[in-house]
Amino acid sequence: MASGTHVTESRLGYSCTSGSGRHEADVTVSVELPLSSPVGAAVQPEQVRLGLTLAPELLGELPQGEPPKLSGAARLATSVTQNGVSTDVMWEGLEIPEAEATPDRGMPVEATGAVPTVTPRSSGAMVFTAGKLQLDLVARPVEAGAAEPAVISVSCTADADQSAELGTVEVPVSPDGPATGTPDQDRDGAGSPKVEARSQDTEEQAKTSAVEPPELPGCQLFYGPITVPPTGAHGYMAGYANVNKQKAAMAFRDPTHLRLQLQSMFAAYTCPTGGLTWIHSEGTMDYNGKPQMPPARSTFLTFGFMPTTATVEMSLMGPINIETVYQSAADPVTHRRAETTTTTAQVSVRLYDVKVNGTPLDVGPSCRTVRPMELVLTGKGSTGLGPEEGYTVKTGGPLTGYSDVPAFSGCGATEDLDNVFTASVSGNGNFTKMMQGPLCVNNVPAHCPEPPRPKPER
Repeated sequence: MASGTHVTESRLGYSCTSGSGRHEADVTVSVELPLSSPVGAAVQPEQVRLGLTLAPELLGELPQGEPPKLSGAARLATSVTQNGVSTDVMWEGLEIPEAEATPDRGMPVEATGAVPTVTPRSSGAMVFTAGKLQLDLVARPVEAGAAEPAVISVSCTADADQSAELGTVEVPVSPDGPATGTPDQDRDGAGSPKVEARSQDTEEQAKTSAVEPPELPGCQLFYGPITVPPTGAHGYMAGYANVNKQKAAMAFRDPTHLRLQLQSMFAAYTCPTGGLTWIHSEGTMDYNGKPQMPPARSTFLTFGFMPTTATVEMSLMGPINIETVYQSAADPVTHRRAETTTTTAQVSVRLYDVKVNGTPLDVGPSCRTVRPMELVLTGKGSTGLGPEEGYTVKTGGPLTGYSDVPAFSGCGATEDLDNVFTASVSGNGNFTKMMQGPLCVNNVPAHCPEPPRPKPER
């Protein structure tokens, strides 16, 4: 078993860079290590604490206006050397608690957290050494209706002309264990330390909401999800939805009134091509106080020859989930940030007031899809120098996607007409294009109190 512990504190010089500049920083790393540990016993660094002050030159990417709240995570690359063999150990997930940013005079940050264990597999002193430091910071505006959270990445490299040693753990020769590792043992891994991630308490990892950030290929979630007070907004949407079997489209010319709660949750990722930020918003539709689109009247040639007219009612079966993923830092060439927004809604489709060749057909009050139709629409755009381009949640634009219309049930007051409407309407891959207008956002005068109503586009 380990014999006593000691706390070491190392003050190291680093050169740090961010998207706005470069500056030197003194980084203090403190850690509690056992004085010694036997071969085969896991060595657990405890009370890991990392502190530094970020100079104003590194914080030029902070949003303008009221100083935002700054938080995030740190990753410190370390190495453990024993008998001349080094093993890389990443101390990641060190949490930086939220505090008000002070860009005019520098920002002190402190990161703490659990780190992996290292198990010696031979005798000989284990020396812990610090390497590259990475800070991923999220700047959250405190004003309602302000800019979206920004992610600032700071990369720091340890000065070469210094000892970056953090501490040493002695591993004595065990009477019953292996002797000091030899070079041959070290090359095949028998004498090198074994690294194992420290287990985290399940409750600490639990999410505070049923909504979770998506898994982005090749990216690692480093911060969040964080729940924040949402910003109210409203606007309008109109468009077309194809019915493939009819080789025609339903026109929703009467704009749908959208009521939204923007930016209720966010998270940040580190990716090989740069950081990404995820924003969650929610919305609903409002037609005479009901969560539905205004009814649309459409005429088709059923089975290719019979003119059929029906009113289509699309009602929400839950909130509209709005997920936006955007580049945390602007492209160095275009100075713009690309973003993609995906909206997902569960919609029940009902048909009524049906006429076939001008003659009313009583389909009853419950002619609807057997289950909700999932409507997924995507918009792409960018922000940065100049006005927004393409689609953004606040400025609107085209949203497109494909939907599968389920079978119908409950159709027919005196006869079963389910198969008729299933055969003529239900099907997969129906293209939809909706045009969203710019939003009226709380506390922002543009487009308020009544935002413009868009015209549908094919």
